[in-house]
Amino acid sequence: MATQTKTWRQRLSLKTWPVRIALVLMAGGAYAGYRTLNPPAPPEPPPSGAAALADITQTVQAAGVLQPRVKVDVGAQVSGQVQKIHVQLGQQVKKGDLLVSLDPELARSEVAQAEAAVAQQAALIEARQADLKLTRAEVERQRRLLKGEATAATEAERAEVELTKLEADLRGQTASLKRLQAELDKRRLSLGHTSITAPMDGTVVNLPVQEGQTVIAIQITPVMVTLANMDEITVRTRVPEADIGSVKVGQKARFVTLSGEAQRFEGTVRVIQPVPERAGNAVFYNVLFEVPNKERKLLSDMTVQVNIETGSAKQVLAIPVVALGARDDEGRFAVQVLEAPAKEGKDAKKAPPHKERKIRTGLQDGGRVQVLDGLKLGEKVLLAPPPPESAASAAASAAAKS
Repeated sequence: MATQTKTWRQRLSLKTWPVRIALVLMAGGAYAGYRTLNPPAPPEPPPSGAAALADITQTVQAAGVLQPRVKVDVGAQVSGQVQKIHVQLGQQVKKGDLLVSLDPELARSEVAQAEAAVAQQAALIEARQADLKLTRAEVERQRRLLKGEATAATEAERAEVELTKLEADLRGQTASLKRLQAELDKRRLSLGHTSITAPMDGTVVNLPVQEGQTVIAIQITPVMVTLANMDEITVRTRVPEADIGSVKVGQKARFVTLSGEAQRFEGTVRVIQPVPERAGNAVFYNVLFEVPNKERKLLSDMTVQVNIETGSAKQVLAIPVVALGARDDEGRFAVQVLEAPAKEGKDAKKAPPHKERKIRTGLQDGGRVQVLDGLKLGEKVLLAPPPPESAASAAASAAAKS
């Protein structure tokens, strides 16, 4: 029974093989016919760009910090207790306005002591002048008596010596008076320094002291108020080492504020500080320029993104920057130039071939780069240069061609 079943299955399998082969052939024929009637679309050509005339403005972008052009720390030149602060943060002041008052009692006491010392010394000089007047009269009398031989020579000499001593003492007392007068002037000046006034027109941007605080002005001058002239703002721009070579004094620099109005400000590079700043392994150079701030829209320590215009050219030959390939030792870049496509024949639908060419570039604006030589107007270049062919693929291509 098992043998009969096996034989029946073998016969059935042999009968179905021709049917299966016929079905496969029919499916293959149908697919071939479909492809004949509906050929696949040709491959998309690679992205390319044409060398065309364009205006290029090259800029260097860097972060900048806003600072007042003029900023002064007003300090206390004398020690004392802060009696009253006459200004507030953000207040506009004029030169000579009273900013802070220190307790003047100690300074007044020292002035009074100095005035008493001057008065005492002046009285002493007056007494010496009276003694000197009397001694001079005695010397004249002794000289007359000596001529008439009515006195001894020793008496006349004694009078002369006394006169010399009094004159020297008077000169010393006069010098002491000048010293005491200078000390009095110093004490009066210190008394005046208890009233701290503004040295310039400006805005109060810092008040580091409070009323009642005691300040000591012995070795370090304590800062009482910081004034800044906000009419003109200095932009301190940190330019990376790689870009500083193209930045020059006199170039235009501009930035846009981050506020809702996004107002644009423009200035001219004034100075490039020669000493760099380091942040880890990075090196930056400070580039300074000024912008007007009459409307007070710019505040100290704002952070902005600065664009420094390092060059511009009108209607020059340019290509997209993404078309640039590797750069050689001579500074030239490789580009893949598309050749003219076939107009007819079996190769008409193939992607046009490309050939590598070296070009010399000039200015670039981030999107396009100026071509100084190596390309002509209208020539097309690949926007995504192919990677360099490996040795294995090159060998395979050579074997296939042979």
